[in-house]
Amino acid sequence: YPAGIITGITYGLNPLFGVPLMQNGASVDSILFFRYGIAVLILGIFLLFTKQSFKVSINQLGILVLLGLLYSSSSIFLFEAYNYIASVLATTLIFLSPVLVAIIMVFLRNIPSWPVWLSIFATFAGVMLMTQNDSSQIINPIGMLLAISSALAYSFFIIIINRSKKISLISNTLLTFYALLTGAIIFLGKIMFAKEGITTGIEGYTAWGYLIGLAILPTIVSTA
Repeated sequence: YPAGIITGITYGLNPLFGVPLMQNGASVDSILFFRYGIAVLILGIFLLFTKQSFKVSINQLGILVLLGLLYSSSSIFLFEAYNYIASVLATTLIFLSPVLVAIIMVFLRNIPSWPVWLSIFATFAGVMLMTQNDSSQIINPIGMLLAISSALAYSFFIIIINRSKKISLISNTLLTFYALLTGAIIFLGKIMFAKEGITTGIEGYTAWGYLIGLAILPTIVSTA
């Protein structure tokens, strides 16, 4: 339970660090590249310091790359949603992921117990209450769809981690390292084909502080 609470709180900090960077002109790809890159660097140093092996099998690497694609997709959808709807609304919709996980697990013939169904109902009701529209904000369907897509990608990420026997013996740190490394490579590739500079909109100690905050709290801590 403490792990779940910490995950929810830290992942909910995405807009606190990400939105100011976007408002300053930084592209989503640049923000996510530095977010993932800094996280990979920190995790890599930790793995070296604790003398953990980086070795994985080809089969394991394939699943880790898939996890990286899902986690990266979740981040892209969420940050793009910030361009269409209020960040608090987009981030709140992410917390539909437990509901989506439970629904998907039903199709995988893993029926949740009644306390889990009760929790699912409470989560869904809470999210719906927090996303009620008022006259001060406009609900853009594109933003809603992007946020829900983010939650869905994150749900598949969680399900694969918990059900794949091939990566069951890999430590959380090493799993997170390879998943984020995959994302960093993806975003670097996108930046190379973009017109904007990699550091456009990322200027000064405050901006880099936001990126470090993104790398540590909603990335390393939340995923671990």
